[in-house]
Amino acid sequence: MKGKLVLRILAILIDGMLIYLPSHMLLTILGFEGFLLKILPQFLFVVYNTVSLSSFEGKTIGKYFSRLTVYTEEPGMIHVGLREASKLLYFLPNIGILFLFLSGLSLLIFKLTLHDLISQSQVLLDVEREIMEREEHIEKQLY
Repeated sequence: MKGKLVLRILAILIDGMLIYLPSHMLLTILGFEGFLLKILPQFLFVVYNTVSLSSFEGKTIGKYFSRLTVYTEEPGMIHVGLREASKLLYFLPNIGILFLFLSGLSLLIFKLTLHDLISQSQVLLDVEREIMEREEHIEKQLY
């Protein structure tokens, strides 16, 4: 559990440094201010995560290097987009910290973050995913 949490944090940091931070810096240089400066980098981050997770078998660049995979029962851009859009709750002014706290609490209780619960997804180590796929393959052969 602790190891996976550290890897999840590493993946978020990698993706944030590659997408969120540069987009925020670029928009600042271009003279964007206020609401647009806050919302556009978040929107780009959601789009990046949605496209990456849908196109690259549940991986972003950060998850690739952390050897993590997002597993959903129903793959597809809409389902993954719901997962990523629900992360915007964490950025809401004044109550975003409450959603972060609730997400941490759900991680301790259910071993799933709030956005994982909302989208019915889970983050697996690549090793866990391979085991799960092998078991599903064996079940299909039995029936």
